[in-house]
This record gives sequence, structure tokens and C-alpha cells, in this order.
Amino acid sequence: MGYINLDYNAMLLDDMWILRAFPSILSEYQKKVSSLSREKRKLQKAEDERIAIEKGKQEAIKEIQKLANDATPLPWNLPDKETMQEMIDDEICKVCGRPAEKGSDAYNFMVNKLNEYLDHIRKESEAAQQQEALVKPLFENTYINELHTRSIQLSGDTEQELMGLATAIADRLSFVQSRKQDLERVNKDLTEAEDAKMQLLIQTPDLTEEMLIKNFKDFKGLSDSSKRASLDLQELNHELEVLEAQKQELKERQNQIVPSNGIVRVYQKVHITLERIMKAFEAAKNRNVEEFIQTLEEQANIYLKKLNADDFRGVIKIKRTADGSARINLYSSNDTLIANPGGAQKTTMYMSVLFAISKITTLKRDEDYPLIFDAPTSSFGEFKEDIFYNIIDNIDKQCVIFTKDLLRYDRDTEKRELDFDKINQLSCSVYRIQKAPGYDEEDLSTIRTITERIK
Repeated sequence: MGYINLDYNAMLLDDMWILRAFPSILSEYQKKVSSLSREKRKLQKAEDERIAIEKGKQEAIKEIQKLANDATPLPWNLPDKETMQEMIDDEICKVCGRPAEKGSDAYNFMVNKLNEYLDHIRKESEAAQQQEALVKPLFENTYINELHTRSIQLSGDTEQELMGLATAIADRLSFVQSRKQDLERVNKDLTEAEDAKMQLLIQTPDLTEEMLIKNFKDFKGLSDSSKRASLDLQELNHELEVLEAQKQELKERQNQIVPSNGIVRVYQKVHITLERIMKAFEAAKNRNVEEFIQTLEEQANIYLKKLNADDFRGVIKIKRTADGSARINLYSSNDTLIANPGGAQKTTMYMSVLFAISKITTLKRDEDYPLIFDAPTSSFGEFKEDIFYNIIDNIDKQCVIFTKDLLRYDRDTEKRELDFDKINQLSCSVYRIQKAPGYDEEDLSTIRTITERIK
């Protein structure tokens, strides 16, 4: 049981049995992870190139914005917005004091400077919003890297171990199956032992199982003495046979002696005659008992077959016990005792023996006795009820049956009424016995019985 009672659910995870078919899955997994890794690197490379290009554009713009003599331009916020707007409106550069008529290079320079200011403010606002997107990497998580790492971990020794799971599981299941077969044999032996114990308890109703266990332990302690006693018994039986032969020889020699006295001769003949009669009676008694039991078994099994038509019935066997009595038991055809037969089987077994005794009694002597049954079909089905009544109908003797089979419950009146469909199928007389109304439910002496002939 220890080898068989395995927790397969736990072994699926603890012993990795769940990975029995994983080698082919691992191969496909490694292919997919390798493909994902290549695709990620490809996309990341493209993203890096895009970022580099964006940075290059910004650097080019800054290059274009350099002054002609490579002088460093003023910061974007100098002069401020209000000052630039004022100089443009007045068409004069108030830094150098030169006029800047509308359409001149100086005027256009100041307009561009103002536009640069406004563009810078706008781009700063947009850049602040785009900064988050620029900060976020293309792949925010490392899932593909983790899968790739796991793929590397599952290769090599681990992959080889997984490849051996199929063989390990097959060997374990084969081992468990062999132990199950051993267990079946052990259970069969145990069942036979239990049946033998049950039969022993049935044959010895005055003894309890605890008493038998104690006696068994005592018997084991005396087993060696029993073996020695058995050997001594064989020797004594052999000596007894020799002595019996000598005794018989002496008796024959004694019987051959002719007494001189006439009275002694008469006594001698009487003794010899009575001895022969005693032996004949003893042999006839044992033979008659065995013949009666055999005849009773044969007749009982005939009725058992009738009472259990198209159904399991078993075989009735009557065995003598050590105290000279006999016990009735139901056996299978392979001589296995049916220790706990069903209610209907047990009832039909005893009925069959009863019918057999009735038949044998009728054949052996002219005297007869009636058969009286009290609710004999209470454990029968409707089919067996009909068979039982047909058997009773064929018995040539008086039979009295007390039963409720001929009553049916009427749901409308909530009373039991006679079932004339069944009654009309019977060829025997039918009486109904019931309590007269008006009795005291707590006083037994007030009950009167009414017997009414129905058929």
C-alpha cells in the first residue's frame, strides 16, 4: 500500500512530472524566444538611430543659427519681448542708436529675433510635453530578456534531465502496477482468510473473535508440542492397529473354543450375535445420516433453483459439525462460502430446505404435517412472489400462509383493500384476518379478531 498510495498531484510539481512532454515544448519555446530577442534588438537599433537623427537635426539648427563671424549670439531672452516689440514699432535700434526702417536688414533682424523668442517659448512648452515620451524607452520592461535567460537556464543539464522524465515516469508506473498485482493477491488471500474466520465464527456461535484470537496465540505457543504429539499419535495408532489385529485374532480363537457346558455355549452365541448387531447398527446409523443429508441437499437445491429462476441462487450445502449437528450454508459453485447472503437469498435457502424436508417426510412415512408461513415473501420481489405461490400450489399437503401480499393501498380512501387481481390467480382458499374496530389502543384485552372468507 505504501508503494501504491502515491500523491500524483504532488509529484506533478515536486518531481516535475508535469514536464513529461516538455522537451518538444522547450525546443519550440527556445525558437520563439530567440526570434523575439532578434526582433527586439532590431527594433531597439532602429529606435537608437531615430534618436540619433533627432539629435543631429537639433545640432544642425544650432549650427545655422550661428552669427556670420562665429560670434556667440545673445541668449534667446535678451532683449526681452517688450523691448524688441518697442524697437520694432519705433523702427530704431535703441541699443546702438541706429535707425531700422521697415524692410531694412536691421528691421528684419529685430523681427526675426522677436519671432525666435516666441518660437522658443512655444517649443519649450511642447518639449516639456514630449520630454516624457523621449525619456520612456522603447521597451519599458525586461520580459523578453528574462525569457531568454530562462531559455538558457533550461538548456544543458536541465534539458537532459527533462529528457529522462519519460523513462523515469514509465519505470515508476510499471513498478506501481506490479505492486498493485501483488496487492490483489494479498487481498485475495486476506478475503479467503476473512471468509474462513467468518465460517469459524458461524460454526462456533458461543465463542467471540477475541476468544478465538487468544486461543490462536496459545495454539502458536503449543505448535511444537502439537507436532511432537502428532508424531507420537501416529506411532500409537500404528501400535493400536497391531493390538486390534491381535485382539481380533484372539477373539476368533476364543470363538472357536467349544465350551463343555451347554449354558456357556448359549451365552457365547448370544455375545457374538449382540456384537454383530451393535456393529451393524452403528454402521447403518452413520450411513443413514450421510444418505439423508445427501438427499436433503439434492431436494433443497431443486427447490432453490425454482425459487430463484433467472437469478443468482448459489448452492445449498449441509455439513455435519464436530458435535454431531449440521449447518446449512450457501456456497458459490467454486465452493466459496457466501458469508453474508441477501435477505431474499437467505429466505429462499431456508424455504428450500423446508420444502425438501416436507417432501422427504411425505415419501418416508404416511404421517404428515402442515406448513405454516408468516410473511414468507417480505424480502421477495413481485416476480419471486408468483413463483413461491406456484410452488406452494403444487405441494400436496396443507399450507397456511399469513401475508400482506394480497392487499394494496388505495390512495383515495387511504386504506388497504384486497387485490383481487392476485387473489383470482390463486386456486387455494383465501381468508382475511383483521382487528375488529372499536378497540382501545392502550388495552390489549379489547382487541378482537375477525376472520372473513374471501375465496
